[in-house]
Amino acid sequence: MSATSHPAVPRLNLLWFTVLAAPMMIGIAIALMIGFGQYQAPMELVPTDTLRMGAIGAMALTLVVARPLRNLLMSPEAIARRPLQGLPANSDDETAAMKVQTSMFILLGLLDIVAMLVIAFCLMQADAHLAILNGIFSLVLAIIARPDFASLIAQTRQQLPR
Repeated sequence: MSATSHPAVPRLNLLWFTVLAAPMMIGIAIALMIGFGQYQAPMELVPTDTLRMGAIGAMALTLVVARPLRNLLMSPEAIARRPLQGLPANSDDETAAMKVQTSMFILLGLLDIVAMLVIAFCLMQADAHLAILNGIFSLVLAIIARPDFASLIAQTRQQLPR
């Protein structure tokens, strides 16, 4: 089966963008809560300017390290070495796709840490602007750090131990 026609690629792309688009949906919900629901901040932990500068700095750092982190976690050698739990796959092709999906979720979890922390601070301080900016950051991050799943599955299949 050629790498470009692997049936798991559309599913992996959908999962990738859905997970990294969640902060944008949450940011819109926070903005609507603040704008129309009259949501008030329960507490102010840090001054708003300090929060915004810290959040933007953390987002920028995440954008800088996203590709090196992706290259480290999503290299075919690292994916092939990673153990799989659950039911055994019927073929090397399915095993490679399952290992790529598992590695994708590990990377997504690491990339989403900053976005989820910023969301928590946006809720605590009722900052709609930062919530929307965080969503935009997550969408840019999704585009910058997206792996080529088709070639990754093919390369991982070649790296699997026989």
